[in-house]
Amino acid sequence: MTCFYNRLEQRIAKCGNPVCMGMDPVLKLIPLEGTPEDRIKRFYSDILECCLKRNVQPAVVKPNSAYYECVSIQSMLVLQQLIADYRSAGIPVILDAKRGDIGKSSTAYANAAYDIYRADAVTVSPWMGTDSVGPFIRENSENGAYVLLRTSNKGAHDFQDLKIRDAAEAFYSVADKIVEWDAGKGYLGAVVGATNPGELENITRYLSQEIKYEIPFLIPGVSIPGVPGGQGGDAKTVLKAIENGGGKRKFHVLNSSSGLNFAWQRNDTPANYANDCVDALEKLAEACAF
Repeated sequence: MTCFYNRLEQRIAKCGNPVCMGMDPVLKLIPLEGTPEDRIKRFYSDILECCLKRNVQPAVVKPNSAYYECVSIQSMLVLQQLIADYRSAGIPVILDAKRGDIGKSSTAYANAAYDIYRADAVTVSPWMGTDSVGPFIRENSENGAYVLLRTSNKGAHDFQDLKIRDAAEAFYSVADKIVEWDAGKGYLGAVVGATNPGELENITRYLSQEIKYEIPFLIPGVSIPGVPGGQGGDAKTVLKAIENGGGKRKFHVLNSSSGLNFAWQRNDTPANYANDCVDALEKLAEACAF
């Protein structure tokens, strides 16, 4: 059976880019009429149809469950259906839910992500330790999980930058644990923000050269030239940082959410939202060319 790491490499090679398209609905930016649930469903279905028609596809997609949960209970069913639709089109789905709890609760969260929503992967918080992350590692499966390693939010420094073993930042200990927990199985990746390329390079070097164990990164915050949205991380700079750090495997994915979803804002063309999204996707894919 193909492990998650190999699935990523094969998918990226097949579609020719490492783009991860976030799917985070913001109702005021969805230029459609109808119920909130219908608008979300039509919006992302139209984008998928346009991707397939133009043969421009992201490597993976990443819906953030919070954006659906805050709309209604029914919108969670829309999320489940969208996951099924994108997976049916051959596009793997990362459920961005940032789970992590005591063992029994984490098992329930893992079952929900993999068996109910049918996601290919899920984001996980490591801060409750081994029994919290363990349930997301499924033996003899193609599923994966991305552990929060180095995030780019303002409060990240509160804990992630704390100096611990050998005066290194705490997030390096998280990297050690990811390698220990994965134990060569090819299930666990890491979330590493795009906004500090130097730090990304150092993390890559630590894993690939010191630990000698490459893991796939989910890299949020990637910007698209000329398109609103993104947190400022340039795609070429991000990929160069990984290369400079000694990363060899092409299994890292670069995420853009609002910059792709709502690219229609650039030229104020709401009626063309699907094509504008795919135009931006194509531009980001070109910026990520190998």
